[in-house]
Amino acid sequence: MGDFRGIPTPMCPACGSDLIQITASFNYQTYEIDMYLLDNAQCAGCGCLLTAPTPLDAKV
Repeated sequence: MGDFRGIPTPMCPACGSDLIQITASFNYQTYEIDMYLLDNAQCAGCGCLLTAPTPLDAKV
């Protein structure tokens, strides 16, 4: 298991999986994601620690 936190990524640099586990909260009225923790993400495939991306990261 590696630690790749610090660079936002939509996929795991170690195994290439795009399934990422995050800690999130949901809006109780709309059921949409209200907030999620960026530096608490983990690859669902191999367990590497990741920084979750945001839409602003795609524009860089």
